[in-house]
Amino acid sequence: MEGGRSLQGFPEMSWLQKNFRVIGVAESFRLEEGRSIYAGVLARRDGYIEAVAYGSATLGGVDGTDAALAVVSKLRRPDVHMIMLDGCIVSFYNWIDGEVIWTNTGLPTACYVFERPEGDIEAAVKKLFPDWPSRLAHISRLGSPTEFVYPDGGRLYVRSWGLPPGDAYRAALLTRRYGRRPEPLRIARLLAHAMRETLRRKEVTADQ
Repeated sequence: MEGGRSLQGFPEMSWLQKNFRVIGVAESFRLEEGRSIYAGVLARRDGYIEAVAYGSATLGGVDGTDAALAVVSKLRRPDVHMIMLDGCIVSFYNWIDGEVIWTNTGLPTACYVFERPEGDIEAAVKKLFPDWPSRLAHISRLGSPTEFVYPDGGRLYVRSWGLPPGDAYRAALLTRRYGRRPEPLRIARLLAHAMRETLRRKEVTADQ
């Protein structure tokens, strides 16, 4: 398909079966709060959520990968087939290194972005961070995403480790229910936002 890659040409994977399970990790943050709340869900292919876990990372920090690994470790089971990440460049230029996730867990890992990447990341990082050479080196290791097109026309951009981008796209397609995000990532994003708001309200109440 022009402008992106469609499902055609990627064979059915045997592990994408009825009880296929993934761990989806997403975040929620506000710049003024200084931290990002991570939520992870363990979900079946049909969208049924079996477990939830939380973590946090520093806005503008270098701990995004460790935070994601901590969430995954709370949810990991022998019957989990794959890890889905809602973005890799996160938390005000923090990052989640999918290759590190894959290497540490042995689970195929895919990072999904649902809007065309915009802006000059290199210029922003150079302007904002004294440690920009190291930070850019880590971000550059993530590589460039592959663009795909859903059958209904929605686009997504995929990075993957331990599985081809086309298989990562198929996993997203088969776990998607509402909107562009696969259901594990949609739910994880909602839970991260809800937890962040809960923590914020508790902190406001404690300061009064």
